[in-house]
Order: sequence, then C-alpha cells, then structure tokens
Amino acid sequence: MVKQHKIDEVAKLKEQLRNKRNFILTHYSGIKVKDLSALRRKLREAGADYKVVKNKLFNLALRQEGYVSIENYLKGPTAVAFVKDDVSAVAKLLKEFKKEIEAFSIRLGVMDNAIYSAEQIEKIADLPPRDVVLAQLMGLINAPLTNIASGINQVIAALARGIKAVAEKRAQ
Repeated sequence: MVKQHKIDEVAKLKEQLRNKRNFILTHYSGIKVKDLSALRRKLREAGADYKVVKNKLFNLALRQEGYVSIENYLKGPTAVAFVKDDVSAVAKLLKEFKKEIEAFSIRLGVMDNAIYSAEQIEKIADLPPRDVVLAQLMGLINAPLTNIASGINQVIAALARGIKAVAEKRAQ
C-alpha cells in the first residue's frame, strides 16, 4: 500500500507544476546547507521555488501532469527550480552558483513541455532578463511611430510657416 506522505508529496509537486510550468533540474550533491539556503533565497527573490525532490515521486507527478518523459535524467540527488515567468533570470542565478560551487550542476530544463540541455540553459542564462527584452521590443515598435509623428509634425509646421509668410506678405 502506498504511504500517505508520498501521495501528499506527489500532490504538492503536481501543484507546483501547474503553477509554474517551467523548471530546471539540478544536481546538488556535496553542497553545504548554507550555500543551498543562500541559493534558495536568491531564487525566491527571482520568482522561483527551489525544492529537493525524490526522483520517483517527481517522475510520477510529471507523468500525471502530462509532461515529456525525463526519467533518464532523474538519477542521484535532484533539486528542481520551478519557474513561472523569467526563466533567463533563474538560469543566470543557477549558472553563477555553478561557477562558485563546482559540485553543483544543471542537468536540464523543461519549458513549455520541451526539453533543453544544460548547455542550452546556460545560453538562456546569457540572454537579457524578460523586462529588458520587452523594453527593447517596445523601443523597436515605438521608433517608427515616433518618426511618423515627427514627420507629420514637420509637414504641419512647414505648412503653418508658409501660411504665416503668405499672410505677412498680403498684410504689407
């Protein structure tokens, strides 16, 4: 018979997966508790939850939620960073932590139910944060509109100067 605490743990993992559809799988063996606590704090500030998981229970939760199979990667001590929005910021924090602590490694990431390798996650870490990308996009969209408005304004100003010049000439 399955123990109740395992059923509860699978339910919690499924809830995490529903709330935060993206996640990054890591290997944390040999890392001091204080270092993992510091990483958890940073990830929480970035909007992610970092949780040590039991491989079989996490795999069961993934299957029940309809995720791609990552069973081959679920070996040894595993911790998962659950991410809702800004994957690049979380990937950046994990990459920095990996540079500081050699025993830490990124295994893979799953975003929109697609698997990304550790190398691809590190490339995502090099991307600018979501807010910066959105600001750049808005700048690109806004630039042509600004140029059009400026051009129309110059045409109207030139027309007004022409009318004023004609009015002054007739007034003389």
